[in-house]
Amino acid sequence: MNKKGITLIELLIVLVISSILIAGIYRTFIHQQHTYTVQEQVVDMQQNVRMGINQMVREIRMAGFGKQYEVLNTGGWGAGGMHGRYKSVVWPSDDGQSMTVVGAYEQVTFLTANAGSGTNILQVNDGSFFNKGGLQYISINGTESQRIKDIVGNQIELFDDLLENHFQNEPVFRVIAITYSLGNFEGKASLLRSNNLPDPDTAVPQPLAENIEFLQFTYTLNDGSVFVGMVPGGPTEIRKIRMVQVTIRARTDRADPELGGGGDGFRRRTLTSNIQLRNLSSL
Repeated sequence: MNKKGITLIELLIVLVISSILIAGIYRTFIHQQHTYTVQEQVVDMQQNVRMGINQMVREIRMAGFGKQYEVLNTGGWGAGGMHGRYKSVVWPSDDGQSMTVVGAYEQVTFLTANAGSGTNILQVNDGSFFNKGGLQYISINGTESQRIKDIVGNQIELFDDLLENHFQNEPVFRVIAITYSLGNFEGKASLLRSNNLPDPDTAVPQPLAENIEFLQFTYTLNDGSVFVGMVPGGPTEIRKIRMVQVTIRARTDRADPELGGGGDGFRRRTLTSNIQLRNLSSL
């Protein structure tokens, strides 16, 4: 009677072949997992930076809405400008690493009674969106902007008299100064946005996008001259800005040790957008 089976050598051969197959499958799995992780990080990075720059584009394009150019250009809020520091609709920082834009960005309530020219009292549906103290600014119907002196309930007292007639149900906007800058948020380099409320010294910037390592503003004036970072010549020249170019460089959240090229292992993307200032284009 013949007894069939496998020898020790055959068993070893099977084990070696199986080990090679398993190692190959495992290596393929690890490679695919790494590829997926890298692609996921790149997608997150691109979505992150696009969301940040898209919001900047929308808000910068609206700069000046509510006749802010006329108010700031004529010193309507004092020689120091809005919040005592912003003297133009677009205000570059001294170091060129941040920028502030002013506009009637937030429609928050409406008039509940007519307000004729020459008066400084407004009746609104809800006055809780504003604070008194001289650092709050208001735009009625997007055609006239004023500085708030006092608030009692839903009655708003202005520092100056209205120049135009306004009517019940006209929309009322909160005028804010939005500052974009680079900074740290929870340990990560981030694109930050501040609405300067209740005032620039106490406002806490919020992140628009994380892992942003470079931010640059380039300004084009109405005569075609271009300046990177800062416009020399003070408020007179700054008020001539008609286009802003924003350049942002983002990186992945984690380094890839397998990325060649002798770098630090981070993948990067740079986005540049040219933004025409619609409310200043006709000036």
